[in-house]
Amino acid sequence: MSTTTTSPAVLTSTLQALTATQLIEYYPPPTPLGAPLQQPSTDPAVYRDDPNYIKLLNEQMYWKYAVDVPNRYTADRFNFACKQWEMAGKLIFLPLPPAYVTFDVNAFDQWWAQYVAKMGDAPPLFFIKPATLPPPPVILPAGAPPPPPAATDGPIGAAVPFNPGVFRSAGALADGFPDGYLYAGLTGVYQKHVYADPFEASGVRIIWIARSENDMPASASSSQAA
Repeated sequence: MSTTTTSPAVLTSTLQALTATQLIEYYPPPTPLGAPLQQPSTDPAVYRDDPNYIKLLNEQMYWKYAVDVPNRYTADRFNFACKQWEMAGKLIFLPLPPAYVTFDVNAFDQWWAQYVAKMGDAPPLFFIKPATLPPPPVILPAGAPPPPPAATDGPIGAAVPFNPGVFRSAGALADGFPDGYLYAGLTGVYQKHVYADPFEASGVRIIWIARSENDMPASASSSQAA
């Protein structure tokens, strides 16, 4: 049983297949600041003539010490909790998601304007906000079939469960081909079939049947999905 995603956002797995590494990669910390916004200077002309000099120094200080450093600490604690959970036998209760924070540049600009207007009376740090996390992982029952993979080749959509070589359509935007069309893609050759189906909301069912499939390196298939 392998672990896959039902969409680019939701991690789906059985408890047995889920690993600490997958949980850690599912909850990455927000991207840190990176390059400094302003290099410190000992030249009086710099902080005398540049109105943004002090602002940028404050911005990068808050970004680093109120966001990036706590996020790194939170990520380390979450990594440790995930590895402990795995070593303990993968209990049904997953480690609590990490509570990351983000730096809102627009809100900081507003905060700085208020701070400058009332110098020495700093308002609350409302520019540091909770980070948005992906949805909780979906845990499948033991022995459940893996969810179908996402579409990775033109009009070819997700695999139809329990029907090897049969795939759904990737949707109208990607699949404008007529019934019976032979599509030769990177993953293989497929033929389209359209027929009436009262169980479909539209009354029509569209599938692609693989005539031949190619074995692709993992790097190639992942680059298509991206």
